[in-house]
Amino acid sequence: MLTSMFTHANQNSSARRLLQWLTAVLLLLWATASFGVVYWARDLSFLWGDWPFSFWMTAQGSVLVFLAITVVYAFVANRLDDPSNMQDHEQEEDTHLQP
Repeated sequence: MLTSMFTHANQNSSARRLLQWLTAVLLLLWATASFGVVYWARDLSFLWGDWPFSFWMTAQGSVLVFLAITVVYAFVANRLDDPSNMQDHEQEEDTHLQP
């Protein structure tokens, strides 16, 4: 039981580091989508469909980027959380089985 607690703690630490790294990357993507497009809007003058790219990013693209950021973070966080939930569930079953 003591070994499983240390393994659980190491997995938690690894998952926490991965989530911190993912958060930093997604925040960088968010800042680029929010401020980078606005800052360089005049340089982004090529057409995307029938509209200039800067207009499209301002009107719709940034919202889609923010939605994608949320979906990616939720998916990765849930995938990382599954093993620890299973271990917690197994530990609860072990304590209920003992008299």
